Amino acid sequence: MAMAMAMAMARPRGGWRRIYCMYGKEDSGIIAGLLWRAAFLASLQILLLNSFNFVAGYVTSVFPFLPIQAWSFLLGFGMGVMALMILCFLVSALNVFYSGVVLQWKMIQRMLGMVEGWHGVQSVLDVGCRKGMLLNAVALKLKKEGSGGRVVGVDLWLPGSGAKGSMSETLRIASIEGVREFVTCKTGNPCDLPLMNNTFDVVVSALCLNNLGEETGRITQAAALQRSRGLLEIVRVLKPGGQAIIWDLLHVPEYNVKLQELGMSDIRISEPVSAFMVPSHVIYFRKPQESREGADDPS
Repeated sequence: MAMAMAMAMARPRGGWRRIYCMYGKEDSGIIAGLLWRAAFLASLQILLLNSFNFVAGYVTSVFPFLPIQAWSFLLGFGMGVMALMILCFLVSALNVFYSGVVLQWKMIQRMLGMVEGWHGVQSVLDVGCRKGMLLNAVALKLKKEGSGGRVVGVDLWLPGSGAKGSMSETLRIASIEGVREFVTCKTGNPCDLPLMNNTFDVVVSALCLNNLGEETGRITQAAALQRSRGLLEIVRVLKPGGQAIIWDLLHVPEYNVKLQELGMSDIRISEPVSAFMVPSHVIYFRKPQESREGADDPS
């Protein structure tokens, strides 16, 4: 409870506008699309409202098998449905903004608070770092602790993705945050990290594993296999005795089962937190000093 209250009361330095300008524009296309749909339906709603009697009369003249009262009722019902759709689009846009900016920043602070002994941490990995909100938060923590530690961010930056989705953009933001000297970025697939075994004291990941594989609607075995490979890679690069904290959508109970199979210790799962209108959890675990390296390969 105290952790949740502290997370709710926390505010980023420079305010939410600064955080959005640096990190939140990844979702700007989704937000703009939802707002455009709401604006279109609202314009149509106003047009119908201002010409309701004319439209009802015209429809009755074209389709005389129903009286004007019936068509008026149907038009009113349709306008009510449109109003509900406008509300849904607006709520969805607000939820995407909140989940992608405000909630993500707060959950990252929560993740940092779960790491034990920051003063002794020398190496951290952020799997799926994107524009670096978690990456730079870790770097700021290392800078504050004065441990001399470094953080590596890995993401699958693709050619032609543009400056806003590139490694150079992530490093530019790290410079703005004043932590460039603490940050290194690498291109790599979360399912096949270009890193050595037993390398990192801490591994973190936010909203990455749930994107592995392709699922439309129901959970598929192929996507579950990809998530399992991503999780196994996190275990592989984690030092014996190291800590991992993952914030992810929907599938954390699935990770819990896999981590138990792999023999991970001190597994802890947070209460569900709604993000992007679906449940999310934070899962924490440690890699035992003598881990079952290579056991339970998901392939």
